[in-house]
Amino acid sequence: MDRRDFLRTTTAAAFATGARTPSSAAATAQPDLIKTENAKAGASFQLTRMMPDNAKSYRTSLIEGYCSRQSIKAGEKLDLFVSTKPAAKFTIDIFRMGYYDGAGSRLMATLGPFDGKEQPVPEIGDKRLRECQWDVSTSLMIPADWPSGVYLGRLTTLPNSEQRTENSEPYWQSYIIFIVKDDRPADILFQC
Repeated sequence: MDRRDFLRTTTAAAFATGARTPSSAAATAQPDLIKTENAKAGASFQLTRMMPDNAKSYRTSLIEGYCSRQSIKAGEKLDLFVSTKPAAKFTIDIFRMGYYDGAGSRLMATLGPFDGKEQPVPEIGDKRLRECQWDVSTSLMIPADWPSGVYLGRLTTLPNSEQRTENSEPYWQSYIIFIVKDDRPADILFQC
C-alpha cells in the first residue's frame, strides 16, 4: 500500500466513523440547550465610542483591560484588570455571543460603576512579550446558569457629569474576552 492509498483509506474511514449518529444523550441535550439560549432576546454588543492610540493600532489607552483567565467554568472566580487614562469611573457590560435572532449577543450582566485608575504599561521583555502586573479592578463569580460560550466584557468610561448626552463629555469603550466552558461532551472544539 503506497502513501496515497493509505491516506485515501484512512480519510474514508474517518468520514464513515464521523457519520454515525452520536449518543442520544449528547444528541438531544446540547442542541436543545443552545436552541433555547438563542431563542432569548438579544442585545447590541457593538462599541459606539472607541479611539485608537494611532491609525495603525486597535489599542486604546483611554480604557483597556484583560481577564485573569481566558477560559473558566460556571461557579469559578474571574478577576478583571482595567486601566483608564486618565483615571475615570467605568462600567462593564457582559455579553454572551450567539445568534439571538440575529442580534449577535445577549446582555448577561452590567457591573459597576467602578473607580478606574491608570495602570502601568509594561516594558517590552524577552521575545517582545509585555506582561501586565496590574491591580485587580473587580472580580466576577461566573453564575451557574451561564451557558458555555464566548463572552465579551464591554468596558465603558463614565464622564464626570451625571447626565451623559450626545454633546456632553466623551466616553470611551473597549473589550475584554473570556470563554465559559462546561463538561458536556461536544462534537466540535472551539479555540479562541
